[in-house]
Amino acid sequence: MKSKKSFFKNGIIKQDFRQHGWISIVYFICLMFAIPLELMQLATRDYVVFEDYKNYLYVNTELQILFLFTIPVAAGLLLFRYLQNEASVDMIHSLPIRRVTLYVSHIISGLILLLLPIVLMSCVTFFVTQSIEEFHSILTPSELLSWTGIITLLTCMLFFATVAVGMMTGMSSAQAILTYIFFFLPIGMVAMVSYNLSFLLFGFSSIFIDEKLTYLSPFLRFVDIWNTKDPFSTLEIFIYIIIVICSFFIGLGLYKARQLESATDVIAFPFLKPVFKYGVTFCSMTLGGSYFSVTGTLNWGWIIFGYISGALIGYVVAEMILQKTWRIFHFRVFTGFIGYSIIFIIILFSIKTDLIDFEKKLPRMDQISEVYFGDKYQMQELLSDDIEVYSDSKLYIQDIRNLHEYIIGQQDLIEAQTDEKYRQDMVIAYRLNDGRTFIREYRLPVELMKDKLTPVMEADSYKKILPEYTQLQENILSIKIVPNGPVATQVMLTDQKEIEEFSNAIEKDLLSQTLDDLVQSTSPWGYIEISSKATFEEHLYEGYPIEWKKSFDETTKWLDEHGYLDDARINIEDLLKAEITKVNLPKDLEYYNPDELFNSGEQFSTITDKKLLLNALEQFTEYSEDHTYFIKFTLKDGNEWYGSIPAEAIPTDIKNKLK
Repeated sequence: MKSKKSFFKNGIIKQDFRQHGWISIVYFICLMFAIPLELMQLATRDYVVFEDYKNYLYVNTELQILFLFTIPVAAGLLLFRYLQNEASVDMIHSLPIRRVTLYVSHIISGLILLLLPIVLMSCVTFFVTQSIEEFHSILTPSELLSWTGIITLLTCMLFFATVAVGMMTGMSSAQAILTYIFFFLPIGMVAMVSYNLSFLLFGFSSIFIDEKLTYLSPFLRFVDIWNTKDPFSTLEIFIYIIIVICSFFIGLGLYKARQLESATDVIAFPFLKPVFKYGVTFCSMTLGGSYFSVTGTLNWGWIIFGYISGALIGYVVAEMILQKTWRIFHFRVFTGFIGYSIIFIIILFSIKTDLIDFEKKLPRMDQISEVYFGDKYQMQELLSDDIEVYSDSKLYIQDIRNLHEYIIGQQDLIEAQTDEKYRQDMVIAYRLNDGRTFIREYRLPVELMKDKLTPVMEADSYKKILPEYTQLQENILSIKIVPNGPVATQVMLTDQKEIEEFSNAIEKDLLSQTLDDLVQSTSPWGYIEISSKATFEEHLYEGYPIEWKKSFDETTKWLDEHGYLDDARINIEDLLKAEITKVNLPKDLEYYNPDELFNSGEQFSTITDKKLLLNALEQFTEYSEDHTYFIKFTLKDGNEWYGSIPAEAIPTDIKNKLK
């Protein structure tokens, strides 16, 4: 016996094809431009590194993003456009067709319209790739199947999410806006909340939150795809599948419960209106607090003003959108804002008074197995390259814990320091015996904490994870030494024996640095640029330039012994003279320009004595807002070099002359 119930109607699907079939044609043409035609263009170019396109996601990524995140959304908007119009929604639902049938029929239409172009384009791409010999071993059929699966999944996710959002609103424009908000809201919320906690809670660190932020948005994951070794993990694909399934059933449930009269309403369901209103209020409030925390340099008066003004603006805008009028200014409307404000004040008070004792927590020595101290971005980079950053040295752990204990005790003093010139962001991360990680991040005034920082920052465990040191452990192919200053000479080392000897000299100097060497402002003799072949790359990798500091005796000695010193840096023989002047820097200095500052001096003293010139060259720095004595070196080739030197490097007779 034939069932009287059907989950879809062929007539509805055919009507969708007649009315919206152009979506499929446009999607196919767009994908053709993005993939096959781009591959054909790459094959005709003269200089192309084909290994860079080891995945179809790397081919014309920008166009793929554009088409992927617009056309499926447009399909979801158009296929259910009738729900947002009072006349059409009444007419469609007057037909003897169940809502489930209507919903499933339009879903099937959308899937066919969107997935057919992907399948056809994949077939075309297969033949195009097979016709280009350079891509045979790179863009394999399995890679094509993987790309097809990912694009199909993302297309379905965007389409189903758009449909589900469309059931919550009665306006097509609101549906489009809310759909994109849906994909960006998680990352925006997490970023804003973590940023606000960073200045509300002393020591709060978002290090592991920051590195996972892009995973909260498929759009940003696609944008950042070049920076990842594995474009999409199995877990991500599983989560996207769950989102597709949930979006389908959420959309179906909301469609069955939706009132026809909700067409043209911004929010179709009354229970969602408070969620929308207070969600907008909260987002606007955190944005306001974040803005004034930056512009006001953590002035709490301005931060509170930012919270209040942001919340008020968000609440008012949300009410205007919901009521579709600007005439909302009466007391009854703002009773909700008063309640929200009371709750927020309680939460803010709890955070600022540290009721959970977050700021004072410190693991015991017997709980700690390993520790890390250093820059958080450096930590993220090393961890992404699978480099161990933690040290299990008991002495190092004890020194860091002593430092941490001192930081907690000096919280008021540290937070009172506002001069950014003398502060460094540092992360303290403990790996505990039970496997948990305990992390705190502080902006430390280095000059005021030298005694406590010295045993930590002068330890080998700290220096061996600096980027200058870690790249010396790579497979080095060549080393280039570029002088600091207006000269065109340089030194290139390609002999493996010389590279090994020179690398050992640099390592010794890096490990022998004192705290003053690590934080000094004196300009280096030059920069050491290392080219290596990373284990996961097939082409040359340019590393982080190493400063050839004036305290690097082993490096300087090796270059001198091998006859490279004259070309590796500016020497005393290159200088003709130096002129010194005294300038008192204005407090409101907007930018630092050493040549303009030097020329603003009123009295000048000239140095030609080689001993004094050498002393000035060793103490010279190009940029330092601490100095008042500015210098201009004139080289024998006519070039000029501007900078400054500390007062203690100036001979007494010159100081007296420049008073």
